[in-house]
Amino acid sequence: MPDRSAFSQKLVSWVIWFALTASIVVYQLVLGHEIPHGANARVSEMPPIVAVASVEFIAAAAIRWLLVPKTRVAGRLLVLMIIGLSLSESAEFFGLFLVPNDQPETKLALWILSLLSAIQFIPIYIGRSSYPHDAFHQS
Repeated sequence: MPDRSAFSQKLVSWVIWFALTASIVVYQLVLGHEIPHGANARVSEMPPIVAVASVEFIAAAAIRWLLVPKTRVAGRLLVLMIIGLSLSESAEFFGLFLVPNDQPETKLALWILSLLSAIQFIPIYIGRSSYPHDAFHQS
């Protein structure tokens, strides 16, 4: 029954997206103990990990806006979504663990960008597969 399969694909995608996006907030509140606030301490240079996080945000955006629109197979869409969400989420971990505590503005920026990067993967594109009977395991 194609309607049931399409519904299942959409449900799985929405659950995964919501769980990974919500976890960014949970990580910040539980591991970071609060939303960062305050001004950065004066430093001569930005932490190098910010450059790595920026590359991850760009890679996630490229996946979402260049690869996802060209993909019609549900399984591949799910994989691309998970890769993009993982890139988005990893930047949150960089902010939590690798940016010094005296850099709250940088931590806040990484958290907000991580959330925005994850939000762009909202799975409205799931279910537009050109093959109505695609299963997640087909490629």
